[in-house]
Amino acid sequence: MGVGTALAQGWGGDRHGAGWGPGDPQACPWHWMPSPARAWEHWQDKERRLRGRLRRILPIDVHQPDPLGAPLRPPADALLSAFCLEAVSPDRASFARALAHVGSLLRPGGHALLLGALGESFYLAGAARLPVVPLAEDDVRGALAGAGFALRDFRSYLMPPALKTGVDDVAGVFFAHAQKPPEA
Repeated sequence: MGVGTALAQGWGGDRHGAGWGPGDPQACPWHWMPSPARAWEHWQDKERRLRGRLRRILPIDVHQPDPLGAPLRPPADALLSAFCLEAVSPDRASFARALAHVGSLLRPGGHALLLGALGESFYLAGAARLPVVPLAEDDVRGALAGAGFALRDFRSYLMPPALKTGVDDVAGVFFAHAQKPPEA
């Protein structure tokens, strides 16, 4: 956990050598550009703007009721989790609790955007084989409902064979947009 936070802080601070490299375009989504050179310049501009908006990077333990160690003040407008919660949760119940814990950081009416793996049981990080809780669509939907979220959009797709690289056994990918209820 500490290594990831240090890398993210390095990227956020624009330290030399701390870039995400090939991962940057995933953080700054591509838009159609007429040429590869223009596309590269465009995503670098988006990355610069994202870094400029970044206020701070905080270490988090999603398995604690207060993931940051204390309530976030003010609460966040939105949270984004990309292939994280399922990778740090040993089972479906832990995944659901982790989602509820990070959801507590949101303001009423706040949004959660989740991108994650379906049916994945492991991934390789170098020589290390790391476990992942294999989720189904119903697991994600149920965890969101159990955490008090209203599901706004849910999409999934099966991983095409051409994209299976052997570093994991992912069966598909999901995207979920959920919202905490506004205060009454």
